[in-house]
Amino acid sequence: MAGVRRASTKSGRLAQPQPSARAARHRASRAHRVEPARECLSRVARILVYCGFSPQTLSREFQGICQALREPARACDPARFSYFADLPHIMSYWYSDPEYLDPSGAPVPLPLSGRGPSLSALIQRVLPDENPASVADALVQFEGVRRHKGVYVPMQRYLAFSERSAGVHGLNTLLGVLGTVEHNVASPRASRILARTAVNPSYPASLSPLFHRWVKKLADKLLKNADNYMELREGRDKRGPRVRLGLSILGFETPLASETLLPHQPNQTGRKERGGAKGVPRGNRRPTAKRRPGDA
Repeated sequence: MAGVRRASTKSGRLAQPQPSARAARHRASRAHRVEPARECLSRVARILVYCGFSPQTLSREFQGICQALREPARACDPARFSYFADLPHIMSYWYSDPEYLDPSGAPVPLPLSGRGPSLSALIQRVLPDENPASVADALVQFEGVRRHKGVYVPMQRYLAFSERSAGVHGLNTLLGVLGTVEHNVASPRASRILARTAVNPSYPASLSPLFHRWVKKLADKLLKNADNYMELREGRDKRGPRVRLGLSILGFETPLASETLLPHQPNQTGRKERGGAKGVPRGNRRPTAKRRPGDA
């Protein structure tokens, strides 16, 4: 049996052994867990640096921001990113593929498996490596489907994600938005990706909920048309490279840098106005009689 040669240092001590395969796998797994966060931070950093901010200043600022935050109650699982991003696509197929529609164009109830159209066959198109029964349970949990007499009945084309899964879905959206912004700030005009914004610089905060409800109806129609457009063309070029193509519509609200209060407008900071009771100007207050000794 051949002897095993050990590496040694000049002092005679044994050198540190090479990292084991298990340790290497642990590091790779850890790197995979932080990969989405690293991508998000790297895109934000490149955008800010491109806009003229110092990398050293950004590093100090980010360190201070993180020190003020608490550790999350649950660790993120980036392995589920693609799962939550692709889950709604099952419903898109269900609502658009003629094989899964009745004569009126409505999606038909499906068994989990069996001959002919089935929910498992739809799931296989989108998430071939997942357990169909588990995916079906997720569709029920997220209110896209309900079970009825042994079949799955579609309820709506969209899914209502839970608080935790919505965070993962939101991070996917954020990465897409950051990717578009980074591409556009560093690319010539001819190759820029769609990025259009309508902004009103001074809009009543009390009316913003009405705006969000109104624009949501418009967005639902546009996203449905965009989804159908992509589905009709996703199988045309099966040999070329693939990309995750998407469209996001985001409303936003940002506070004004400085706000001028109207005469009868409550103080936004919650502090009492000087010289006035409950925000009423001094000149509009009723005079009060002075109390004299002996008055009740």
